[in-house]
Amino acid sequence: MSPMRSARNRDTTGAAACGHRGCTDDTRPRWWTVPNGITALRTVGTVLLCMVAAGDGGLGWLLAALASYWLGDMADGLVARVTRTETRTGAVLDILADRLSVCLIVTLYVVAHPAAALPAGMFLVQFVVLDAYLSLAFLDWPLLSPNYFGLVDARVFRWNWSPPAKVLNTAAVVLLWLLTQHVVATTALALLVLAVKVATAVRLARRGGAGARAECAVRLAQPAP
Repeated sequence: MSPMRSARNRDTTGAAACGHRGCTDDTRPRWWTVPNGITALRTVGTVLLCMVAAGDGGLGWLLAALASYWLGDMADGLVARVTRTETRTGAVLDILADRLSVCLIVTLYVVAHPAAALPAGMFLVQFVVLDAYLSLAFLDWPLLSPNYFGLVDARVFRWNWSPPAKVLNTAAVVLLWLLTQHVVATTALALLVLAVKVATAVRLARRGGAGARAECAVRLAQPAP
């Protein structure tokens, strides 16, 4: 058995090959994991709650859908990290499930509350389009997920996937609107987050990608200009 294959057998995250947690030499699809099952269940639950909300018209069901999305999103990631069953497949599924859930929740809310259309539109452009593109950029590196992009570019990680950045990206705009319903303030915050995403896209374009090779992401990374 080759040393590389032996390393894969010792550590499902692939980290044993180079010693960096989050760096992987295994890019094969891995569908049947407990975290992926949680992602599927929380997405189905969110969709069903949105369907009930669409028929009922009440805000309560929509808030329940939002809770299903947020709590489930935290749960699948936590289980993956604790059980060391993080996979690139799971990361992609998580990113796509997030966008489906957010699109349904925000769209249904705007239909019932048209005053939220402007900040909601800015938020969807940022999260569903640009942030999705940036989140999938990890696939061009031998990384398990965007959570480990700090191995490639610490600044990009701080801007986008550090705990404070995640709160700003996915929760701050929604919470500000729900608490204040202030169109100007919420739109301004959405624009600020969008500006961070644009700056990130520019930085990544200048850096370029390494290509999905079975190597160490740290060794492949080059200093950003």
